[in-house]
Amino acid sequence: MPQKSSPYVVRAADALVLGDGKLLSVKEANFPGFGIALRFQERRPGGPPSDWCTTGHSVFVLEGRLRYDFDDHSVEAGPGDMLHIPAGEAHRHKPSVVGDAPVRYVLTEFAENIPVSSR
Repeated sequence: MPQKSSPYVVRAADALVLGDGKLLSVKEANFPGFGIALRFQERRPGGPPSDWCTTGHSVFVLEGRLRYDFDDHSVEAGPGDMLHIPAGEAHRHKPSVVGDAPVRYVLTEFAENIPVSSR
């Protein structure tokens, strides 16, 4: 049975490549009308620390270890771990890789953080 187009699926080949750099690769699937985008990110060790981020995310770690530094503490997450970081200055965070292996994870971006050109 042939599959018809669906607003619920973005095929890997159709995902937007937002970045494919030495330290970070990002593919994004937008779901217009639903107010959410999913991102697959691969972050590699090395380089300078990330800038502070105030965007809210829900994160699912697939491989490797990911660290988030907050103003008053840090957390580490590994394969199968899930995180939720609310948006706002009070929850600002810096992601980084723990160890020598890349970390691969899926995270959400909500409508207020999705560039208009991507919606």
